[in-house]
Amino acid sequence: MWSDNESDVDLLGFDYLTSAITSIVGNESLLPATIGVYGDWGSGKSSLLKRTQVELEKDDDVLVLSFTGWLFEGYEDAKTALMGTILDEIVAKRTLDKKAKHLVVGLLRRINFMQVLGSVTKLGAKAGLAYATGGLAGSGISGTLDAVQVAGELADKAKDLDIDGLDFDKFLKEDPNQNLRRGIREFRKDFGILLKETKIKTLVVIIDDLDRCNPDTIIETLEAIKLFLFVPNTAFILGADERLVKYAVRRRFPELPGERAEVGRDYLEKLIQFDIRIPSLGRSELETYINLLFFEKTNSRGSEAFQKAQSCIADSTNNSLLDVRFNYGIAQQILDGQIPGELAEDLIIAQRIAPVLVVGLNGNPRQCKRFLNKLMMRVEMAKAKKVDLKQRVLAKLMLLEYFSPQFFKQIAELQALQHGRPKEISLAELRVNPPKITEADDDELPEEGNDSNGSESKGKKRFSQKAKVSSDSPAGKVEPSISAWISDTWMKAWLESKPTLANEDLQPYFFFSRDTLQGVLNTALQRMTPQAQEMLSSLFQSSEAARNNALKKAGELSPGDAAAVFQALSERAREEEDLGDESSAFNRICDWVSYRNELFNQFVAFVRGYPEASLPAAIVLRLEKLGKEQETLEPVKELFQQWADSTGSSQVKVAAASRLKSL
Repeated sequence: MWSDNESDVDLLGFDYLTSAITSIVGNESLLPATIGVYGDWGSGKSSLLKRTQVELEKDDDVLVLSFTGWLFEGYEDAKTALMGTILDEIVAKRTLDKKAKHLVVGLLRRINFMQVLGSVTKLGAKAGLAYATGGLAGSGISGTLDAVQVAGELADKAKDLDIDGLDFDKFLKEDPNQNLRRGIREFRKDFGILLKETKIKTLVVIIDDLDRCNPDTIIETLEAIKLFLFVPNTAFILGADERLVKYAVRRRFPELPGERAEVGRDYLEKLIQFDIRIPSLGRSELETYINLLFFEKTNSRGSEAFQKAQSCIADSTNNSLLDVRFNYGIAQQILDGQIPGELAEDLIIAQRIAPVLVVGLNGNPRQCKRFLNKLMMRVEMAKAKKVDLKQRVLAKLMLLEYFSPQFFKQIAELQALQHGRPKEISLAELRVNPPKITEADDDELPEEGNDSNGSESKGKKRFSQKAKVSSDSPAGKVEPSISAWISDTWMKAWLESKPTLANEDLQPYFFFSRDTLQGVLNTALQRMTPQAQEMLSSLFQSSEAARNNALKKAGELSPGDAAAVFQALSERAREEEDLGDESSAFNRICDWVSYRNELFNQFVAFVRGYPEASLPAAIVLRLEKLGKEQETLEPVKELFQQWADSTGSSQVKVAAASRLKSL
């Protein structure tokens, strides 16, 4: 298995992005600069920043300070926390002369003072003035005793700082904004002088995971950079998901009525001079990445073989940029033809699953690694039980588990009832892959002029055609579940893919998938990106307008995230008593499928699992509407027929029978 932490080894071919960042930092004419490194959760931002830090630290005159945004999350004032931490790091990493020490002391005292000022401002100018004048009459502040006490403590703290003989009582009566502006100017001036005194040619501050902070911390961090620290010979590199930072800006500065300007975008453009966006991995890039991960299993990162393999992604030409740059053939060359059987199997798996993962996981390296980690973990668990799982079979089933969870559960139930060999799988595979008569070998076909009966033939027969499948044959018999599978584009492609499962005992594979089958909701939430989790939360907002706005963005999620949202919704729906309630998860899943069309057949399978008596009558019309939108009514007709033929007397049965006549 592989670590999920950031790495200083480039397996993604991001060396060109590292070069872009270091070239900006190395160009004095571009400084001071703020560089935004934008990418989705798990796209490789942290690893890119770590490798950038390694490259920049090769210059002794460049001081690189690296922080995570979470470091400042617990502070009341993230601005002063960031500024104080940077000064602490400068003191720890540079030898200071007397003048520099004096500057540091003055700057730290100013930071403490600004923290006091910020706290007073948050209390409200009224509370500060009330304290200074000895009363709170007419201040309109609730909890006056607390306000007096806190203001008094802040006053005592500020007096202790004794900055330039400041009279704090007088300060409280002055305009706090004017004092703050003066403090900003003086801080920036002294901070710039400090960098010169400590002979720091360039100060580089890297702040990662900024998007994981709450909106206030994000804004305060950006403000600290722009207001206090943005002086000559400085560069700030921020790693974040651009969408979440924009969301934080919108929370802090709501759009003005009637204004067309986008506040989040405009705010970032003023603060970030250079943006580096990490692209999603394409098919060939993802396959190269997976191949290198598997190669690392048998060849450690310090080995010569691995170094050669890694160099393949850096050594490229114009014609090879979009090619798979490390594969079975290259591994064979590096290992002098002695490629281990386990590695050969792994590289074959990579070739088969990469096209699905690049679409389903939106080319996300972290999600891809987590998929592979789960695969390898299950293989190891099976070995501990002395069970041999075929990795290719396991990988195929896990693809179904990730991208079609409802069909995965359906097959799990079918195999449990049929001792691991569900006939539906065999029939479905025959339906999508009818037997073929393949091109015959020379020794199997008669030579020209002589057929098997000694009579003259018209030459050696070479052909490849699909055998006809009779409607009476096993392959021609279609059960409702099989019909739903074949109607689903993704599921049909999955059934067509190798290896076939008809002759496999699936029991051990599903045994080691019980964590998913028993805790689907938790598993779905663990797989979700922050965007998917936000979407799930938005679907349960009380405002219909808010829900509709969220649904309009449904197409922005990757297929993997869309499937995870569907999975979470379906599990919540199973716990509900009143499926017809407007706020129910059952209604939300209907809404979700109307915007994510590829989940329609899974939705039909999901509804099929309910007794019709427990379903609201409105589901009949909703299913018909969705089926017409998908231009595929066959699964809907089959389900309606099942309900119409039931022995119960529910409203769903009556409605289904009525709609069948129209359809």
